[in-house]
Amino acid sequence: MICLAVTLPAPPLAAIETGLFLLAAPLLLLMGIWAVVTAARILLPEAPLPLDRIARARRRGEAAPIRAREIVAEQRRRPAPTFPSGGEAPPESESIADALWARRN
Repeated sequence: MICLAVTLPAPPLAAIETGLFLLAAPLLLLMGIWAVVTAARILLPEAPLPLDRIARARRRGEAAPIRAREIVAEQRRRPAPTFPSGGEAPPESESIADALWARRN
């Protein structure tokens, strides 16, 4: 039985060190930036923002996207109008599509 043992030459140490540096340097840089930004946000917090995006947009005078679900919920909260004679008023002519268009634009 013939055994062919092949020995590999030693890898160039400078190439390994260079490769590790090229991988580690950007990683360490990004971690340092992340740490500085995180520390700055903890130590110097911004003014608290309201969680309601619609109220925030209205306060700034911008158009706020409104979902049809919100319009329907608002219409349900409103009391049904009645005539002085006691009968119910006819249904509103404004459709959900018209309400969405009016609020969006």
